[in-house]
Amino acid sequence: MADQAGHIDFEFKSESAGLWCLNKQGSVHWMHITLACSTEKTIVRTISTNDAALVKQTLAAPGEGLCVRSFQAVFPCSFPDNVGIGVADVYEFSEGQTTRGEVFHRVLTKFGCYRFGGPIDLMASKVRMGTDVVHYTAKRPAQRYFGN
Repeated sequence: MADQAGHIDFEFKSESAGLWCLNKQGSVHWMHITLACSTEKTIVRTISTNDAALVKQTLAAPGEGLCVRSFQAVFPCSFPDNVGIGVADVYEFSEGQTTRGEVFHRVLTKFGCYRFGGPIDLMASKVRMGTDVVHYTAKRPAQRYFGN
């Protein structure tokens, strides 16, 4: 599959009921949203995409009686304890513009900031100041410390 908006190089496999695995190639990161019924909290729909316009639309109007249960960024990683794929809760999803008027989106997680869209190489000097629009925010959980 090509690395373009809405397409990601991965496949889900299931060998038995309730078990699944993910085979991913490439270095594309994407977003995963879980929508739940706002009264019963049962999961109704999940969306996995790297299309920021679809994510923006889903966050603005999840559907009648639905709410966002989780919003996560999924990215390739080389963490020593988790080589392969990392998953992190999104604390902020925002949109910005370059000085040439190109739109890009950012997600902020505890592992860093990931960008969707815009030019391949984007320097801070090429970002138009004052164009940031925040579409989603979530509180970070309380910091927990565990003894050895």
